Amino acid sequence: MRPTLRARPGRSRLLGPTLVGLGSCLLLLGLLVRFYAYPALARVPANYDSTSNLAGTGVQVFDTDPSVLKPVTTDLSVSAHIVAGDYPDAPQGVVVWADSTTVTRADGTIVQRSTELAPFDAVSGVASTYPVGFSSETEGRRDAVQRSGQIYKMPFDTRQQDYQWWDGTIGRATPAVYTGEGTVDGLKVYTFVQTIAPTAVDTVDVPGSVFGSSAPSVKATMMYGMKRTITVEPATGSPVNLVEQRDQYLTYGGRQVPAFVGTVAFTPETTASLVDSLRSKAMVLSAARMALPLGLGLVGLVLLVAGVVVGRRPVARTETPETRELVHA
Repeated sequence: MRPTLRARPGRSRLLGPTLVGLGSCLLLLGLLVRFYAYPALARVPANYDSTSNLAGTGVQVFDTDPSVLKPVTTDLSVSAHIVAGDYPDAPQGVVVWADSTTVTRADGTIVQRSTELAPFDAVSGVASTYPVGFSSETEGRRDAVQRSGQIYKMPFDTRQQDYQWWDGTIGRATPAVYTGEGTVDGLKVYTFVQTIAPTAVDTVDVPGSVFGSSAPSVKATMMYGMKRTITVEPATGSPVNLVEQRDQYLTYGGRQVPAFVGTVAFTPETTASLVDSLRSKAMVLSAARMALPLGLGLVGLVLLVAGVVVGRRPVARTETPETRELVHA
């Protein structure tokens, strides 16, 4: 019987499949990071709970005390506590935030208290039509509000473009215009400016004496204007600073009386806290969205191609007298 030669597989024959397998795993891992891990990270957390503080100096507010009934100039502090609500019946991807805001004068007098329930998309930040009962409560008055545009934040992966931003006083969203890129304590940020021209928003009964009238009461028009500057970290879409230049006044018979005129902004402590908390989140999101999937994909592709090339390369055999004899037998 003629003997049969069985060649022992060389290392290159094992290396090729190994490289192909490793490359395929890295390609798959890159896809999982981009299309599974990133979407899971790029959404508002269900247990969100945060307090932001704003402050303003030399703000004119109307003192409604019957013994005063005139504008006073004071420093203001604004505290906004936001917490995610528990709404298991909300549509997929919709979250509801409860926002309790208190505006306080320097002497401790509370100027205004308000509460809002706002549903919005957890990824895009755009207002949702999901009903939540009352939407806004100010001084005991509850209103149903249908919001639109961005409410509390820009989308994850914010772009250098204009967005519609909600304003609760006029009851509609208007453009927040992209004005440029910058940094806050080394953190990359985008800035948007929303400008609202003076607009009549309400008619209120006011003692005639406020306008120098002898009438017991007059119907004054509440005018409102706003320049709102929103500075956001683009990977998360979260604001790191907010500046509101408000121009709100009562008008009657050609006369104007300030109701709320001045500027309030995030305190330095609030901005510093937000920057610290967003810095690591932005790095993780940016890596998961682009850098990590791209890196894994490129390395995986290189290994895959190398494995195919190595696997197809012929293996050199060393012929010995014994194998020569077997081959030519």
